[in-house]
Amino acid sequence: MNENNNRNVRDDERSVNGELTSLIDDRDLSRVVLSPEEQAYEEMIRQRIRARRRAAERKRIKRNRTIALILVMVIVLIVCRSCYAAHRKKRDEQKVNTESSVAEKTSTKKENTDSNAETPAETVESKPEETEHKIQQVDGLTFVDGILIVNKTYSVPEDYAPGINTAAQAAFDEMMNDALNDGVYLYINSGYRTYDEQYNLYYNYAYDRGVADADKFSSRPGHSEHQAGLCFDVNSTENSFAGTTEAKWLAAHCSDYGFIIRFPKGKEKYTGYEYEPWHIRFVGVELAKELTSKNLCLEEYLGVTSDYTLAQDPVSQEEMAEQLGVTVGDPNEVDETQGYEETDSGYYDNGGYSDNGYGY
Repeated sequence: MNENNNRNVRDDERSVNGELTSLIDDRDLSRVVLSPEEQAYEEMIRQRIRARRRAAERKRIKRNRTIALILVMVIVLIVCRSCYAAHRKKRDEQKVNTESSVAEKTSTKKENTDSNAETPAETVESKPEETEHKIQQVDGLTFVDGILIVNKTYSVPEDYAPGINTAAQAAFDEMMNDALNDGVYLYINSGYRTYDEQYNLYYNYAYDRGVADADKFSSRPGHSEHQAGLCFDVNSTENSFAGTTEAKWLAAHCSDYGFIIRFPKGKEKYTGYEYEPWHIRFVGVELAKELTSKNLCLEEYLGVTSDYTLAQDPVSQEEMAEQLGVTVGDPNEVDETQGYEETDSGYYDNGGYSDNGYGY
């Protein structure tokens, strides 16, 4: 009896479920009408979804534009720097070539077209080295055979401020990298220096040691190659730099990059300065190798002097001391055989001198 009742219940459930399924399948859901509140809620949800999508799209576009702009700026900066460096290098080369060309064109040559056989011989004997070196003055600068010369005899104007020469800087950077590959670390202790900076440096030396002693290793203002932007003091300006690994590498290889040791050992009577193994001057690879191979300083090669008394406006040591308000000799009257003790200003010590990064 119970089994029959259960079977009847299950049959009734299947019949009801079938009827409900048929009713749901036959119903058109598209005709379901939502209440105003439901419609408003649905619209709000849709607007939120659309707003989020638009915000995400704007953010993505903005991010992509920012990345693209940064990439364009970096590319433009790299191109501009490369073009500017190439332009400066080309301009410096053109300037050197132009100065050399002008110096050659302004030199005078005598021609003898109607002389007899004896006349040429007499002419050669009368001027053996008259045109060997061509000296030209351009805006207060002195060029010998197209090479700018700055020493005790030849000065530069007080307002001459070219900054560091780009060709010299590029050559030093290349030399520094190659030295590093050999395990030698080179760096610029002192490079370009203005007239006023040189004045202060020289004054400090003259004040502490007197003009006569200062003239041996420091340039008077207007007579320093540092103002021309063509030289560097490398690593240290102490006498202890001589004989170091760095000094030996510099002396052996600097000509390969267009530099010379400007004040070589044993050339003091030509250069007017003591031996400075750290002081290099940029003259170009060809000339640097020639000077180094022939063991010549720049004054010997160009046939010029380096003497304050032979300058265009010579100033004696006494006059210089009076202008600066210092003494000619050592104001402390220290025995030179005992050396100099280090002072609080840090400008010199026993067996050398220090200049806090300024050099000669």
